Amino acid sequence: MKTLELLAPAKDFECGQAAVNFGADALYIGAPKFSARVNASNTVESIEKLTSYARLYKVKVYAAFNTLFYDHELEEAEKLIWQLYEAGIDALIIQDMGILQMNLPPLPLFAS
Repeated sequence: MKTLELLAPAKDFECGQAAVNFGADALYIGAPKFSARVNASNTVESIEKLTSYARLYKVKVYAAFNTLFYDHELEEAEKLIWQLYEAGIDALIIQDMGILQMNLPPLPLFAS
């Protein structure tokens, strides 16, 4: 039997912290710029703060990177993915399959 994972939204650090405190197994947070989570105004630094907190409780953090890209945005998007990886995210939630052509860090990808 498969194990269920309680995945909670986190529009910012405070929401993510609350979700962790109330038992979430994983969080998803909007990536800077390339996220369909319009109301999220996160930075790489705030996501790194959240991943550090989540690690204390063995909670995973997924970055929502779920928009479509223009060709001129691809280099910036790839750079941001690497910054998020270095900030400690556990996976990416993506929409644009063009991301698969990028030089990506070893992260699980989830389609959105």
